[in-house]
Amino acid sequence: MEMQPGQMAYDRASTVFSPDGRLFQVEYALQAIQMGGTAVAVTYDRGIVFVAYRNLPQSPLAKAGSIEKSFAIDTGLACVTAGLIADSRVLVEFLRLEAQRHRITYGEGAPYGLLSNALGTLLQQYTQYGGTRPFAVSLLIGGFSGGTPGLVELDPSGATIGWKAYAIGRNRRAAADFLEENIGSGLSEDAAFKLAVRAVAEGSPTPFPPESLDVAILEPEADLRRLTPAEIAARVQGLPFIGTPEKPRNGR
Repeated sequence: MEMQPGQMAYDRASTVFSPDGRLFQVEYALQAIQMGGTAVAVTYDRGIVFVAYRNLPQSPLAKAGSIEKSFAIDTGLACVTAGLIADSRVLVEFLRLEAQRHRITYGEGAPYGLLSNALGTLLQQYTQYGGTRPFAVSLLIGGFSGGTPGLVELDPSGATIGWKAYAIGRNRRAAADFLEENIGSGLSEDAAFKLAVRAVAEGSPTPFPPESLDVAILEPEADLRRLTPAEIAARVQGLPFIGTPEKPRNGR
């Protein structure tokens, strides 16, 4: 993001609007999200597929599976995130607590739209009070209404938008354009999975190994099912952008 004339006078706090009505701290948070991996969610006839690209540590000592981008919230509720992982954990914990409060109070699972609105309110508050910064995270929250899957996108401003499929994170526009051009009706789980993986590839550096993908599947009245590395590798076999990236010549 290029610094515009006079911008420095208005980017010190998220509570100050610029003369043209912009909140620069929110825009900086959106820019930070672009530094993370691409994440995609696609609804299909019976559920939702979450696929996210993980920036794997270069060290062979690191455990790739310790980097999570998709999270279970409650039965039939889950999300995928893009941005700062530490910020993601705070917001996921908020969603889990809200879901449990709703279940204890009403004896039923929380509607995903209700949770999305509650989180949107929290995110918006962090743009309105001094001494805080916006969360540098975007989320795609998935759930079911009458057995029909749905998604809600949230960004650091607290805005909420419903989707059938969408992308967040790095090069989200390219990934979202790919989804718009290729999504169809009545998708099967396998078709939704392949569409989501191909959309992630549109926004990610390629080639990348199967271990770079965090894949989870959500179905009604069920816990989030996370695919193992072996399952992911079998499903993506033969895709042209799956491979082993070349290592730098110095070996680092």
